[in-house]
Amino acid sequence: MNTLRRLAVALAASVSCSVAWAEPTAEEWLQRMADAVEFLNYEGSLVYLSPGRAETFRVFHRVERNKVTERLVALDGAGAEIIRNDAVVICIFPESQSVVVEARDAAAKQSNPLQSRLPAYSSSLADSYQLGVMNTERVLGRAAAVVNIAPRDEYRYGYRLWLDAETAMPLKTQLLPVDGSMPIEEIRFTEISMPATVAMASVQTGLDTAGYSWMLQNKKPGLQQGDSRLGAWRAESPPAGFELILNALEVTEGSSAPRTHLVYSDGLATVSVFVDMGVAASEQAQGLAMMGAANAYSVMRDGLLVTAIGEVPPRTVEQFADSMRSQ
Repeated sequence: MNTLRRLAVALAASVSCSVAWAEPTAEEWLQRMADAVEFLNYEGSLVYLSPGRAETFRVFHRVERNKVTERLVALDGAGAEIIRNDAVVICIFPESQSVVVEARDAAAKQSNPLQSRLPAYSSSLADSYQLGVMNTERVLGRAAAVVNIAPRDEYRYGYRLWLDAETAMPLKTQLLPVDGSMPIEEIRFTEISMPATVAMASVQTGLDTAGYSWMLQNKKPGLQQGDSRLGAWRAESPPAGFELILNALEVTEGSSAPRTHLVYSDGLATVSVFVDMGVAASEQAQGLAMMGAANAYSVMRDGLLVTAIGEVPPRTVEQFADSMRSQ
């Protein structure tokens, strides 16, 4: 009996230890990464690489009493800056001596320039992607877990992330084509520190903007009435896994011409579809275009210009644009 009791105790101890020391799953790494990018203090230099393009930035990220202030400085060109806090995003353009201030939606991921380039975890990812932790490598002298997000079909790209083993900060990320060959884009820190505090002066511009022109940019106004042709547009046969998450009728800045704006998402990748009226003949360019990591495809339908755009393979935007129909 004593022997059985000792075996039972030993078995329970081994089980509890295995649970306590279980390696985080890919889903847990992604959740930790999202928290780290937003709520850790850090500063460093990073480089953005894509075919034929390389840009370097300095980032300062300050958190005090759960309030976030961030400053991103372009180290190339004229040195544009983006400063954001909970209330506004401030874009400073020294070349044109202008400042654009935009009210910030705290829930808008796009307000964080770094986080907007990173995949976010959602429960629907498993339907379209296979997630896994590959191994541990060293980046910038730090141990990093390598998380792989592989697409299950040819309608979306994959990701590979090198996350700091201690903090889950993304030290390097790659956007990968379906065949997993050369990265479409890569963002990596060339130097990073995560101090207990980041000085307030680091998240304030050092530029003298007294003589700059300032523009306050609010949310684009919604359209109350418009051409009936811009009513209910839908993709009749979107790629599997993509669902409509936004359908808005809007007007663009500096134009009175209305357009329909739809957004489809599979939980990670997003595709925006714009249906524009009143487009000049010289701007009715049809076909495929590439803009960095994004692809866009345009077609004319019923006298309206339909454009699908997103960081997805060309066939995805083509299928969205070709399958759009007015309901």
